[in-house]
Amino acid sequence: MTTTQREERQLAGSITMPVVRAMLDDAAAHDYGPAHRDAASVLGIYADPASIEPTTLEHHGVPVHVVPCIYALAVRQALLAHKPGSWLVVVTDRPEEDLGVGILAHLAGHKLRTPDPWDSVRQQFAATGLEAPLYAQPGSRALANGLLLCRPEEGWPPAPAGTLTRDPALASVGRAWLDVPRRSLDALGVLRWTATPGLNGRIADLRALAGDELTDATLSWICSGAGAAGPPLQHLLRRGEVQDAVPLGLVLALLVPPTDDPGAPGQPHGAGERHTRELGLARLAHRWQGTPPTPEALRSLGSSATQVVSDLMRDRTTRDQARQLLHRADALLSEIDATDLSVYSPVLPSGLGARLLTVTDQLRTAIYGLTERAGEPAEVADQVARHTSGIESAWAAVGRHVLGDPEGTGMTDARLAPVHAAVRLSRWLALPPEPMGTDLASLALRQGTTDAWVDAAVNDAHEGVADPRLAEGLTSVLGLVQAVRDTHDRAFAEALARSVRDDAGSVEGYLTPPGGTDRVWLLEHLLRGVVVPIAKATRTLLLVLDGMSTGVATEIVDDVLARGEGWQEALLPQAHVRATGLAVLPSLTEVSRASLLCGELTIGGQDREQSGYAALVSALGLRSPKIFHKKPLDSSQPGFAVADDVALEISDGDQQLVTCVLNTIDDALDRSDPAGTVWTADAVKHLRPLLERALAAGRTVVLTADHGHVVERRQGTQRSVPDISSGRSRAATPPPGMDEMLVTGTRVLKHEGHAVLPTSERLRYGPLKAGYHGGATPAEVVVPVVVLVPGTEAPAGSGLQLARTTQTPRWWTVAPTEAATVQVEAQPARARRKASKPSPPPQEDALFETPSAGAQPVTPSATREVSVGEAVVSSEVFGQQKAVAGRLSLDDTQVRAALEALATAPGTRLSGTQLAGVLGIPPALVRGAAAQLSQLLNVESYPVLRTEGTTVILDVPLLREQFGG
Repeated sequence: MTTTQREERQLAGSITMPVVRAMLDDAAAHDYGPAHRDAASVLGIYADPASIEPTTLEHHGVPVHVVPCIYALAVRQALLAHKPGSWLVVVTDRPEEDLGVGILAHLAGHKLRTPDPWDSVRQQFAATGLEAPLYAQPGSRALANGLLLCRPEEGWPPAPAGTLTRDPALASVGRAWLDVPRRSLDALGVLRWTATPGLNGRIADLRALAGDELTDATLSWICSGAGAAGPPLQHLLRRGEVQDAVPLGLVLALLVPPTDDPGAPGQPHGAGERHTRELGLARLAHRWQGTPPTPEALRSLGSSATQVVSDLMRDRTTRDQARQLLHRADALLSEIDATDLSVYSPVLPSGLGARLLTVTDQLRTAIYGLTERAGEPAEVADQVARHTSGIESAWAAVGRHVLGDPEGTGMTDARLAPVHAAVRLSRWLALPPEPMGTDLASLALRQGTTDAWVDAAVNDAHEGVADPRLAEGLTSVLGLVQAVRDTHDRAFAEALARSVRDDAGSVEGYLTPPGGTDRVWLLEHLLRGVVVPIAKATRTLLLVLDGMSTGVATEIVDDVLARGEGWQEALLPQAHVRATGLAVLPSLTEVSRASLLCGELTIGGQDREQSGYAALVSALGLRSPKIFHKKPLDSSQPGFAVADDVALEISDGDQQLVTCVLNTIDDALDRSDPAGTVWTADAVKHLRPLLERALAAGRTVVLTADHGHVVERRQGTQRSVPDISSGRSRAATPPPGMDEMLVTGTRVLKHEGHAVLPTSERLRYGPLKAGYHGGATPAEVVVPVVVLVPGTEAPAGSGLQLARTTQTPRWWTVAPTEAATVQVEAQPARARRKASKPSPPPQEDALFETPSAGAQPVTPSATREVSVGEAVVSSEVFGQQKAVAGRLSLDDTQVRAALEALATAPGTRLSGTQLAGVLGIPPALVRGAAAQLSQLLNVESYPVLRTEGTTVILDVPLLREQFGG
């Protein structure tokens, strides 16, 4: 080859098969090719023949023969070999002068075509032109070839407005090959895209097909949508570490927090933590390939990653994907030895663990040294109350964690319930002691209104956690609670012994506390005094849940009401709280259930219950049906949840009273785990379907039990005695010990009216079981009496009254904190205004509107201290808001309580469940209640009260501004 030939060769560029295909499409579009009769089907391309191999292929179903030709003779030979019905593509670097007119006459257009990959790209995008930045940069030819190589089967979409620009071209590649969403990308969109399963493989496939130039350009375009977070993302994508984009972002959120102010909330404090951050960043430097991104870029990546994971966690369909990202982030944090910072993360699993540990540390500090002083309730309450703020702030931080917010994510970490229970117990311990009578009625009401929820919380906390550090905190709380409850149990047993000895209440059928009207029913009088009168006024379903303690009842009733299916709790006449009853002693099924159902003190099994019940209800003027025990309840047809005869009785309008006995809870004491069971309407066999049939029939439901129970916690002892009637009751000989009580009287139906019963839940006489009953503790003796009515009104003539507030004590949902207070005028004086002078704007910090400078001086009025809630509801603005709002279900007392709870809550925010507790309403109604609060407080639509998901947030400064406070 001569020097001149080499120079000519250098003028011819390389060519690729995608360019050949594009040039064939263009030729066909101009009516060339085998598809057009008498048209030329030879395509001559001026390009380096060494850049392509001889190839035979099909293009749109037409055979194509690609022949590289170094000399003109080779071109002539290819023409001679060409067969009709196919394309011949001749690739040569010989100028047209060398080929001659004879050869050119066979070519489409009678000329050699110089390949321009960008022209081919333009054609494939149906564009009329190309934007210069797309092709005028180094490596643009490789970019064009890449676009041609990765053209999808359906082709590229037409260029917008006719001109192909860089963004639409690269966006088309991203959408076709990398699953980039069609919507506009921002930092959150890009981060969420990086979490696409299998994305690393797709990037690798694109790189293998279209080359580095196009792949890197596409990744760069994607990252540009992330704003400040783009540069670090681009580093990760080019390194093939796209799967670490979100996890690494979560780590960076801790290493480069959202603000540089070290004193800001949620910021790492102290030199040690700052050193950990700096060292962690240094250990990640290798990921940036020698060009570290700016702190702003890292900060943006961190905040975006946090938001993306939060969104993924709240979407049930992406929750598993989010878990994988979180666990990877925790692993990265461990790799750089920065796990101490996890407490500041609102999303990392390790962050939740660290926040829970902060809670239990606060609990241990609050409880320290108090177990020995459990008999001094004032001292206990004072010390625990001093630490309430720290405990609640730590618990609020758990609630702000995405994994600690089950209302938001629908998830529940196994550690949350035990720790939450311990927090609840600390609130109970912090309550100032109230004067409490020593009579049995007062102590039984304490069990029904307060200690029942303590029992439920103890059961939750006793479930425990695997982390020994958390477990130590739970143990400290449970130890103190047990000591305090021991004093309650002993006091109750002493009052029980006195009351039984004196035969108190046997004539009336109930006990009342001094000066009170709430009745504590002797169980043998419950049908005569409560159930039958209700049944005469409205058709009733009596459900006796054998073994249901007051603690278990709190869970079951809360579950029924929270479902929002149409049940409302009602209170008995003259009652202010949920009613309770007292089991017959010893509190055994054959003693107490028989006495309950027969309406008299008696012992017996199901036959005795059937006959006694029939005689009782007949004597009281009702039809005499049978009791439905376990066997008839279980005898339902396949596919039917309620047996036919039971369903018929419930739906019978003439049947005033239907009675069923459910054994699930009592059975659990022998062979299950009563403390570890989550007691819902579904957990008690037959309960849920029976309630559904009763609701459909419009029946009032009375839920009660024959006795309660205590739980075996492997902390007690077995005492061998000769004459026992149960694991918790024995004969009077030998005499009672320090943890026992002798009870004597007509309501003691075993051991000839003299029985010794344990006063501690940790003593048993028989073999080990899951739980026991028969003793003298309030958990065994006090039974719940719950009335549920269908609809929104109490049945006429029943004497029942709808419970205006939930029976759940406030400490169950929020901490008992002192209300925020303000000073107001005791007797506001009206200022006399001078008309000539304008008034200045009101002071922002003034509680109420103050006289203007143009008013004549008045003598300062005396002031008084009131709560923030009182100041708001008594203000003129609030009165105006009420007038505009119209009919409301919330009263001023509830609004006041909500404001005071929100004003003192950590972050001035409460969860929906907490707000329901403060308002005293079922959780199912809290959404409507929050809407009414917003209507009252959001003057002129300013967001004094706003909601984020299920959380309600009060803007205190705006509250002051709008209501003058």
